[in-house]
Amino acid sequence: MAVVYVADEDRALCSWFSKYLALNGMDAEMFLSLSELVRSVQKIPPDVIVMELDFQDGDGLASLRRMHSQSSSSIIVASSRSSESDRIMSFEFGCDDYVIKPYSMKELTLRIIAILKRRNASGYSMRRAVYRVRTQELVVDWDSHMINLDGNDITLTTSEWKIITYLAANAGSLVSRSLLLSQCFPESLESSDRIIDTHIKNIRGKFGVSGTDWIETP
Repeated sequence: MAVVYVADEDRALCSWFSKYLALNGMDAEMFLSLSELVRSVQKIPPDVIVMELDFQDGDGLASLRRMHSQSSSSIIVASSRSSESDRIMSFEFGCDDYVIKPYSMKELTLRIIAILKRRNASGYSMRRAVYRVRTQELVVDWDSHMINLDGNDITLTTSEWKIITYLAANAGSLVSRSLLLSQCFPESLESSDRIIDTHIKNIRGKFGVSGTDWIETP
């Protein structure tokens, strides 16, 4: 099921279109602020983002450019801005399509479907996120189950993959050992936090000298 993020300060429009997408077989999530959208894209990028440019809490064009550079999500701008300069700049910053309000929900849905077909045909990853610490870059690809650090693929065990993707999805937040244990190994009879410590140590080892930069412990 394709995942689509719909971002607009117009709560009614955002809700209606999200429900319309759900009726068309998509997993749609709505966002009423730009900051909330950006945080969610950084954690788990969707297949497609449908976004307005005008938000009270930030610059839509700047965020569009940043999300395009840091994720593989396709971006459709659905905005009340109708000037040629706004459209050109949006495409230059990485949007895949531009629709001017008021728009037809059916037409916009068909545009999303067309983008999804192109992504599938090209083998484009549907779940990919890029994280940066200082000068290093970590790529997490949920589709291929691959981790790449500064151009080098890192092989993880199934347990290590569960932990690193949970931490990636909650980047910047404090995650306790007990929470990792319950979320990543709900079926495990092991109740000790030592199992988490062991996996974290192994992951850091595979990350090399920068391991403690990527996974910090208090």
